[in-house]
Amino acid sequence: MATRISKTPQSPTAKADKKRGDVLKAAGKCFRKTGFHQTSMQQICAETGLGPGAVYRYFTGKEAIIEAMVEDERRQARAMLLQMRDAESIQDALAMATRMFAERYRASGDAGLMTEVYAEGMRSKRTGAVLRRIEAEWVMGLTNILRVAQARGQLDASLDAAQTALFLTGMWDGMIIRQHFHAHDDPQALPAFFDNMIARLLARDGSKPETRSKAAGQPAADLLTGVEPAFVRPDTRQMSLI
Repeated sequence: MATRISKTPQSPTAKADKKRGDVLKAAGKCFRKTGFHQTSMQQICAETGLGPGAVYRYFTGKEAIIEAMVEDERRQARAMLLQMRDAESIQDALAMATRMFAERYRASGDAGLMTEVYAEGMRSKRTGAVLRRIEAEWVMGLTNILRVAQARGQLDASLDAAQTALFLTGMWDGMIIRQHFHAHDDPQALPAFFDNMIARLLARDGSKPETRSKAAGQPAADLLTGVEPAFVRPDTRQMSLI
């Protein structure tokens, strides 16, 4: 007699979370394809395979969907800051951020969706308010990481940590967009170049940090020790990507 294997039934909350996640994935697919304003709720419903009533049970409209996407970004940003905080050095922390940003947006193709969300935040006061809260949390968290590095003597103490956090964030945002338009190139080239340039710009006392070896794929020695290595000529092909 065959033994019937019973599946553990999902709780109502788990089912609702899954449905909600399905709607967000479908909406993201539609937004990437046609843009936020060109996408209708009917298109989102069709993509999910759910009726309008089911979709509106989780979200009141497109703006609510965008806000949910932003909140998901907030959770991921917090997780990234925690990993950066636990890194052994500021070099490792910043290199980790460069890699995580590059891999996440390259793998998911969400660079376009990111720009859609931020563009909507400039148009909508409601979405903009949510984005500003996330921006404030991210910049504050990154600023604190930089201040700890300054206190440890790993980073130039004369730098304004908050402004440096904004500068780094702007560089990472730019990298995400640029790598979308250079997807046919070596996927490691642009992140590696950004990683090296960030380390050079933030090196303590203006010393030149050792360049990461792209060929070997290994991280360089401590970029912020203040020891000046031999100058390594940058790869001009990588520079042309910016």
